[in-house]
Amino acid sequence: MMVNAFLEHRSLLVGIAYRMLGRVAEAEDAVQDVYLRWQKKGEDGGEIRSDKAWMITVTTRLCIDRLRSARHRREEYFGVWLPEPFVQPAETSSARLADSLSTAFLLMLETLSPEERAIFLLHEAFDYTYAEIAGIVQKNEANCRQIIRRAKEHLAQGRERTRADPEHAEALVQRFLAATRSGDMEDLLSVLTSDATLVTDGGGQVRASPTPIAGVERIRNFLLAVRPKIPGDALYRVAHVNGGIGVVVFSAGRPFAALTFAFADGRIHDVYSVSNPDKLRHLAGI
Repeated sequence: MMVNAFLEHRSLLVGIAYRMLGRVAEAEDAVQDVYLRWQKKGEDGGEIRSDKAWMITVTTRLCIDRLRSARHRREEYFGVWLPEPFVQPAETSSARLADSLSTAFLLMLETLSPEERAIFLLHEAFDYTYAEIAGIVQKNEANCRQIIRRAKEHLAQGRERTRADPEHAEALVQRFLAATRSGDMEDLLSVLTSDATLVTDGGGQVRASPTPIAGVERIRNFLLAVRPKIPGDALYRVAHVNGGIGVVVFSAGRPFAALTFAFADGRIHDVYSVSNPDKLRHLAGI
């Protein structure tokens, strides 16, 4: 009975935990901790009025604590830190939920404190009321309103992106891949906006730029430099990654890289490439 109730809400809990932590394994671990605590509370005879509300509250608080302890590790991370690629079936519930999984959105959330991140996510992505959020994070409603207002003002300073039509987005990504594989840099540049940015995360283990690469010419030069390093057996698989069209690259049967994209003005605005092997292990079975 308890297991069935947990499984009913598990997907939601993992979704909240991943958006908070940006790491798939850490999100799974946090949700497992929630289950163990919920099971123990039931064994101890503790009263739970709503299984769902209790699990979401504990998940959120655990993630806030984990984020606080992870700050130091992320500050010492070599190069640019990107969230782990999250591969899943196309999001059918709402565009808002899909957008809240995007790499661009998760990176903007990195600029918020753990509590701000939780409050903003619960309100903007999951439609929780101020009263519900106040109970989860143990603040009053007025504080939650103020935090969300400040977070919106802060995030509004980021780059403007638009939601691309899925078919058009996939066509752009396929052209990007074809040009990258063929070495046709002119065709590659034609699918990028003039102010496009390429962000790479190798975690200090594989070759990557330690800083974002801004502008089409610099992107072109970087891709020309790394193209000979791409394995000859590289297999490019288009998948639904972080709420949109993405690509997982395999070599020798193992994930070699994962790419996600942001779009603007009918072109690719940003390319995010994760090649840190520690962030790709969970993709081996897709």
